[in-house]
Amino acid sequence: MLTNYFTFLGLCLIGLVVRTSYELLKKNGKVNQKSNIVIAIVFAAMCLMLSSWISMCPLDPWHINLPSVVKLSGLGILIIGLGTALGGVIQLRGVENIDHLVTSGLFSRIRHPMYTGFILWILGWVICYGAAASLIVALVCIGNILYWRQIEEKNLVSAYGETYLRYRMKTWF
Repeated sequence: MLTNYFTFLGLCLIGLVVRTSYELLKKNGKVNQKSNIVIAIVFAAMCLMLSSWISMCPLDPWHINLPSVVKLSGLGILIIGLGTALGGVIQLRGVENIDHLVTSGLFSRIRHPMYTGFILWILGWVICYGAAASLIVALVCIGNILYWRQIEEKNLVSAYGETYLRYRMKTWF
């Protein structure tokens, strides 16, 4: 069981490294972000990261036996996060190369619903399973998500200037 946990941990981290590497390469202009192959690789990396996360937490070697109400709260946080992330993807009609500023729907309240959703989903799953070792990994994942957000914020300010700055003042995260 421990071997399976570390296998899924490794896959999760590989997905995370690929996604973060893409952001760094994009930031430095060293990758064609309009390439369908690049987008497919990044999408596959995100699927690998998130699906291995689902498999990893139930196998956590440092399981904490939490009260049922706490576990159910974690499940609720996970569902809210999943709904928020999927809602953002549906509203954008994609995940990359969006050529306009979206400020309606979910985006009227949350600037980055997909990142917010990922964070909630990750935390909810850890709480649902009382997965203490996975909490450490969750913090690494969340740190990366916050870094992706920081890069995106700079790109949006550069692309939309004062319009984005005004929008940012009215929204959360």
